[in-house]
Amino acid sequence: MKVLINFFIIFAIILIVGCETGDSTIHVIKAKSGDQVLTVLNHIKFDKRDEFNNILFNEVMPAYTAYIDSSTEKNKLNDKAGKSMRMLLPVNMNEDSTWTFIMFADPYYEGALYNIIPPLKQKYGEEGAEEVFGRWSDCFVGGQELYFSKQK
Repeated sequence: MKVLINFFIIFAIILIVGCETGDSTIHVIKAKSGDQVLTVLNHIKFDKRDEFNNILFNEVMPAYTAYIDSSTEKNKLNDKAGKSMRMLLPVNMNEDSTWTFIMFADPYYEGALYNIIPPLKQKYGEEGAEEVFGRWSDCFVGGQELYFSKQK
């Protein structure tokens, strides 16, 4: 039953964010037909919502956007990937008292960097990256759920 409820919640969110807003300059769905999309569900502990939000937007994403690869081509791909990401922040708690943050890579770019460890190491050094990642990991109830799909 819980899986069915989660499916309907995710479906409703995708339906809502995928609908046109009436402003023709805003396009929420970025993937073209046949493109791959990555959806990541981050299930966060009841008392860690604000901490996760803070780490995500004040430490992880700044490290990700500042990351510079040794390859110019890879940097271009990573920039495209960064621009394709969007986050949905939880408004309501789940039945089990957790929070679900949803990240979309829309579209997903094969070969781009979707791992936070290299950017954290580059920005904060080995020890600092371990510390940030430790606090980040402590916010999770379990692991991240990753779903690859194709835009119709």
